[in-house]
Amino acid sequence: MADILHEVTIDASPAKVYQALTEQSGLQGWWTEHTKAKAQTGTVSEFSFYGGMAVFKLSVDKLDPGSKVYWGVEQGPPGWENTRITWDLSGDDGKTKLLFGHRGWASTEGMYASVSYNWAWYMTSLKQYIETGKGTPHTDADMG
Repeated sequence: MADILHEVTIDASPAKVYQALTEQSGLQGWWTEHTKAKAQTGTVSEFSFYGGMAVFKLSVDKLDPGSKVYWGVEQGPPGWENTRITWDLSGDDGKTKLLFGHRGWASTEGMYASVSYNWAWYMTSLKQYIETGKGTPHTDADMG
């Protein structure tokens, strides 16, 4: 099994980062504006890209405010099946260290490299969103 791992330091409290990872408006601000999400364990969040041509359904498996957000992949493109997404937060001196993982890939072949790249892109968007109020989420304008 292979894991995609990224680490980013964000100039904000873990509570603020946690909000951006769990609240619908936060997720819309950095990942995709087509988000349906609840900050509640046991729910399934839906993220849509390219006019609904790519739809991700992710179960909210664990929420530990200011510390952990874990998702399970219920629906996604080939290669995503049986993977899970983890966000581990730790704070120090007004900053948050975010350890991101997209875990359990069967192989590093296929989409693995492009998915890793895309997650890195969205980690930058998340950091910008939290620190400046403006991220670079996927929008319908990206379809052109």
